[in-house]
Amino acid sequence: MAKSNFPIDENGVPVLNSNDIEIKAEEVISFFDKNILEKPQRTPLLDFIEKLHKQFKIKRDYSLSLGKTKNGKTILGKTQLKPLGLFIDKSLVNDNRFNFILGHEFGHIVFHRSININKTGYEEQELIDTEIDLVTGKKNLKTARDWMEWQANYFASAILIPRSTVMQAVIEKQKEMGIKRNIGQIILEPKRYSVNDYKEIQKHLGLIYNITATNVECRLKDLGILIDRMNLNENHISELFKIEE
Repeated sequence: MAKSNFPIDENGVPVLNSNDIEIKAEEVISFFDKNILEKPQRTPLLDFIEKLHKQFKIKRDYSLSLGKTKNGKTILGKTQLKPLGLFIDKSLVNDNRFNFILGHEFGHIVFHRSININKTGYEEQELIDTEIDLVTGKKNLKTARDWMEWQANYFASAILIPRSTVMQAVIEKQKEMGIKRNIGQIILEPKRYSVNDYKEIQKHLGLIYNITATNVECRLKDLGILIDRMNLNENHISELFKIEE
């Protein structure tokens, strides 16, 4: 695999904004199957990884128990730099988080395979990911590791829900539901019909792209499709569905 031509900071971490990552995700998808960018559908990440394994000898394994960190946190996934490989804990094989974690580790391979590991806060030649590293949404990015995890998370979202198709998926579902106002946007307000409409669209997108409701929510917010007017201080919209009419 060719090295990425992004500028790097003093820690060797690529300097990337969200659009840089969107473009790279689209390039990666096009390398394997550009038809994925033409209409809403599941991104076959496992197939992509198998092709990488055959073409570039990148290791992959989903059958191991990855254990815990020194702080006792369960390791959900990891990317090995020397030799290059990615691993997902065996407990996640039938878990609905599997695809996102796989996309996250794939993001590390795309962006971070040539970093100087000693400057980034990881141990040895592995990028270890626990639950806290896989949290999506707004985060306070301070350290090299913070930026690397954000980049990997954003890449996972971008490759699993391509920006070129998600708007089409939203509009098609809105038309099917008879929604005629604000087509192409989802205005979430503290009203029962608004929440119910959002839940139906969220579920629909989750089934198309084979991802969790939280992944859908964060992606729609990142792309400016979801406008949250609930005006409540909650972490996830899924916690707001108990509102009164």
